[in-house]
Amino acid sequence: MSQSKSVSEKLQAQGREKEFRKMFKEADVSGDGSLSFEEIYAFLKKDKPNIGERPAMMMFSRIDRDHSGSIDFSEFTDFTLSMELLEAKKKASKASNLKPWDGPEQLKVNGSWDRETRLALQEFLAVQDTPTAKVVKPAAFVGGQMNAQHIIVLQELLDQCGLQAADASQHGSLACGFWDERTTKALNELLLNEGAPTALHIGDGFLAYKFGRTSVLALQEFLTMMRRTRSINS
Repeated sequence: MSQSKSVSEKLQAQGREKEFRKMFKEADVSGDGSLSFEEIYAFLKKDKPNIGERPAMMMFSRIDRDHSGSIDFSEFTDFTLSMELLEAKKKASKASNLKPWDGPEQLKVNGSWDRETRLALQEFLAVQDTPTAKVVKPAAFVGGQMNAQHIIVLQELLDQCGLQAADASQHGSLACGFWDERTTKALNELLLNEGAPTALHIGDGFLAYKFGRTSVLALQEFLTMMRRTRSINS
């Protein structure tokens, strides 16, 4: 999958393509379809009025992944989403009651429910204080394939978080080992409460989303936010 296609799919999942097209067009003062250093510098100064040319140039070099000397829409979007995720990570490190985890440095935020994402979720679940998580053997628990044990730990965690969708007094415990619609709704509620950017931009309607690309994208953001390491790879 190309970088531009991946970025486009992320925007579509968030319902934000028009927003980003407008943002890019406003930054593109010359109207040539790409952003020069001067245009990026002006864009950065809107949020950081005191940013100097030297740090702005270093940031420009990081955004310009193909080293073409200008920033295209895909590079601009990828950078902006990464900055949103970085800000969410800073907030999560201060506010979340969940345990952070020591995950792999490279966790792609691409909406793909792949082995890398499942491994990351399993590693995160293995360090949480749920009844089942306390007795699992990480070497056997973290293997990439999701089974009933992993779903039980996830559901126990969702139960413990006091989510409305996981209210045992009305519906009974989630921890049944089957991933059903209520599990997805509770997970989406957690992702929204924890400030995953995709969930926040969709809002309360995110609770009704089925477990597909959009939920996976928010889950990947959440796992990145909860990771102890500082690097973010979107």
